[in-house]
Amino acid sequence: MIRPAVVLLSCAGFASAFTLVPSGPAATLRTSQAALCRSARRPPSSSSHVLTTVMAVDADAVKALVDKAEAADGPGTAPKKVSKALKKPTGALTVVIEYKNTEGNGKEGSLDFEGFSTNIRKDKAACVVADISTERGLAELEVLFKEQSKAKGNFPGPCPLIASGDITTLEMAAKAKAAGADGVYVPFSAAEGLLGGCHAIGLEVIVEVESESEVEAAIAFGAKMLCVAKGEDADGQVAMRGEIPKDVVALAALPGRAFGGPAALFEKEEAETAEDEDVAEILQAGFKLRDAKFNGIVVKEACTNADDREETTYARWLSSQLNSKRSNAYQHLAKVSSPLGTGGSRRCSPGAGPPTRGAARASTPAPPR
Repeated sequence: MIRPAVVLLSCAGFASAFTLVPSGPAATLRTSQAALCRSARRPPSSSSHVLTTVMAVDADAVKALVDKAEAADGPGTAPKKVSKALKKPTGALTVVIEYKNTEGNGKEGSLDFEGFSTNIRKDKAACVVADISTERGLAELEVLFKEQSKAKGNFPGPCPLIASGDITTLEMAAKAKAAGADGVYVPFSAAEGLLGGCHAIGLEVIVEVESESEVEAAIAFGAKMLCVAKGEDADGQVAMRGEIPKDVVALAALPGRAFGGPAALFEKEEAETAEDEDVAEILQAGFKLRDAKFNGIVVKEACTNADDREETTYARWLSSQLNSKRSNAYQHLAKVSSPLGTGGSRRCSPGAGPPTRGAARASTPAPPR
């Protein structure tokens, strides 16, 4: 059973950031960079608050899951929903967006959060990661599950949900499952003790590794999804790619805040500033990981506040850019324009946002099918 708690919601959304593009008898959704820019420039909605409910996981359900997990014998067999979403048969890169609001930013239960969930799915994110290290984070995971469930039978369908944030015990994993998670993102230090129990309750496990010895040990105890995390050291991650066998999903963590974050992307100064170089740097790091044949990239802390337009646009921009088919040459990223189109003299790389005022707008590449 689920206990409801009454909260306040406010209305806002990014619906105008998409346009219908005819394709045969049906119409498909395509991201419109210009529409996304206009939406991000608009002030927050002034719609009145409305009452609704946010779900809280039931303690009895969590206990039952813990008991089942503790009874597991060995690593068992993992489900395949998350791994199939992250490793495409075509070899195409997949992008995972993490929502991490540990500071209590924004309005709890805001409809902006539901809108963020909808738009991330439409932006072709393979999975969504939600930090559940706080009670609010756990409740927001449930909101994500409820919103993503609405897409069943549609295209794109629901994104698998992965819980992150201090998941070192079977109780935390059970709470994630009860809230709707399909998988958990865990540190190497806790992974061996969690693997079998998580598989027993239907959770897939992504193990974060930082060294070749951790890769070897994780594979030995049965891990099937590894995420290489080395901070801003993309070259170090690339060097470790060859240690992960083909039958294991190979992911790389891209720190969304390490290269300047939204502050760099929305900097309103001239294109020669260091902040603009940071924007190019995060894409350069991402494309290095893609070219090293990682199956997917997990953008850590891509968004920390669904009520902040710059935060949500930053996460959506990263998803769009990393999913785009760019050449291996990075020189064209020397100048990158903000999706908001601010800064009169910015130059714009293809698909990165509005160009200099008065010039023709760069077209946004259609998301990969």
